[in-house]
Amino acid sequence: MNVSVIVCNLNGMKFLPRLLETLRTQEEVETEIIVVDRESRDGSREYMESLPDIKIVTEPASTGLVAGYHVGVRYANHELLFFCNEDMWLDRWCLARLARHLSLSDRIGAADPWQWSYDGSRLIHGGTRFYQATFDSISCYPPRGFDFLESLASGEPIPFGCAGAVLIHRQMYLAVGGWDTSFFLEFEDVDFFLRAWQQGWRCVVEPEAKVYHAVGMSTYQAGIPPHEVIRRRHVSAESNRAVICLKYFTGTALLWAVFLLLRPFVANLIRFRLQTVAVYTAAMTLTVKRLPEVIRFRKTNRSFSRVKPGQRYFTDELFQRNECHKV
Repeated sequence: MNVSVIVCNLNGMKFLPRLLETLRTQEEVETEIIVVDRESRDGSREYMESLPDIKIVTEPASTGLVAGYHVGVRYANHELLFFCNEDMWLDRWCLARLARHLSLSDRIGAADPWQWSYDGSRLIHGGTRFYQATFDSISCYPPRGFDFLESLASGEPIPFGCAGAVLIHRQMYLAVGGWDTSFFLEFEDVDFFLRAWQQGWRCVVEPEAKVYHAVGMSTYQAGIPPHEVIRRRHVSAESNRAVICLKYFTGTALLWAVFLLLRPFVANLIRFRLQTVAVYTAAMTLTVKRLPEVIRFRKTNRSFSRVKPGQRYFTDELFQRNECHKV
């Protein structure tokens, strides 16, 4: 079994040796390792250049995580694509256990591992489910919130895999158009898998495929002020939520795009929280700049959205939380 692993690296020297070693020693899997280096300045680029089994691709840091992934796909030789961050390491059976689930005949095109803290002491990402909410302020569809710690069995369907570490079959990846590279960070996985859902593809979870993740390390990169990264992530997240509504929702559900940006803008303006107002102003400006591409996408995706409007993704019975099985 062959897997092309696409790693997005930004100053990951502290983590890369362990990640690469666990990728090389995967059981029942031959890995092709492609590292997309995003202008690293901590010696990790030079380190990888000394390793003959690593393909190195360059991508600007400013374009974001999935833009790096998307470039890496061009250099991948295998049909199974595993996308991951640099600040991780994998259990030796991880990729084999994920790959066993993929089935083109059953339209299962992706499998999601469980993620644990880097030291393995706590679960940080398990099964994903939506739950009914009065108003979830961080959801793309506020009547539904996200639960990432649902206790699901092997092979159960989930709405989306985590962009930080997920296995995707190339056929599905190409069919749905790949990652949307206009997403800098946050909700890029929701966007990708919503498109997959519209086209009849499925993603499943595998609890025994284990990834260990140093969450948050991407915010604290050498030479990059953390407050700048945090602000850009915040602006990107708010714009991305609105863009998902604008790309896929129909009828009155489209109004959520406006509400998601205007409600917090007005609320913070009333409280005179000018720094937060500036974030939402930047998010609104960014969203407006993205509208031409959103409009083009809606035209090409019209037939799918007519049959399966995006707002129904969040209410699909397959993806609702079962209170009896909460971790």
